[in-house]
Amino acid sequence: MDIQSLDITGYNDRPLPNTFLRQSADTDRLGIILPGYRHTVDMPDLHYIGSVLAAKGADVLKVEYAYPKTDFMKRSEQEQSDWLAADVRAACAAGLRQRAYGRVTLAGKSLGTLAMGHLLEDAAFESAGCIWSTPILASDWLCARIKSHRPRSLFIIGTADHFYQPAILKELVDATRGKALVLQGVHHGLEIEGDMPGTLAALKRIVEAVQAFVE
Repeated sequence: MDIQSLDITGYNDRPLPNTFLRQSADTDRLGIILPGYRHTVDMPDLHYIGSVLAAKGADVLKVEYAYPKTDFMKRSEQEQSDWLAADVRAACAAGLRQRAYGRVTLAGKSLGTLAMGHLLEDAAFESAGCIWSTPILASDWLCARIKSHRPRSLFIIGTADHFYQPAILKELVDATRGKALVLQGVHHGLEIEGDMPGTLAALKRIVEAVQAFVE
């Protein structure tokens, strides 16, 4: 597998950091990892999601937008949305140019799930599988997008996550005919506070759910 960085220009002509894992053999599968605001692509859950996709023969694009190093949070909500949308669309366009992909998997964490929402109306992602890790269920916009487009979905969230809303989650699972992995006591960072063995057990369940989803 070849590890490289694609030349991607995002919002306001800013370079968009990324890592692209290219399979040595031909493949028609692409995985795109969209991290959270501070939850980077190197965090255990996203690292292993990428590893599962690569093990299934997919090229993997890890987007590393690194907003904490910018004035992102000082911008208006609309500006943040425009910035995120421009970045994720530029990243995905660059990824899709690498080969003729027939199967695409999107995996987003928190802010990354909002990024995924911006992609749902793009024809390139009509049949994409979507892994929504700690989705922002408080976002009416995101939930409406998911219900409208009904992508094949896996939702991952913990009961101690401040965005966890069981009724809304059920609506999304029903709308997409998807699956939900609800982790007891796990917070938004996908850890159980003060319980390392429990956290590792939760991570194992995430990996197993993702493996089943991408089969």
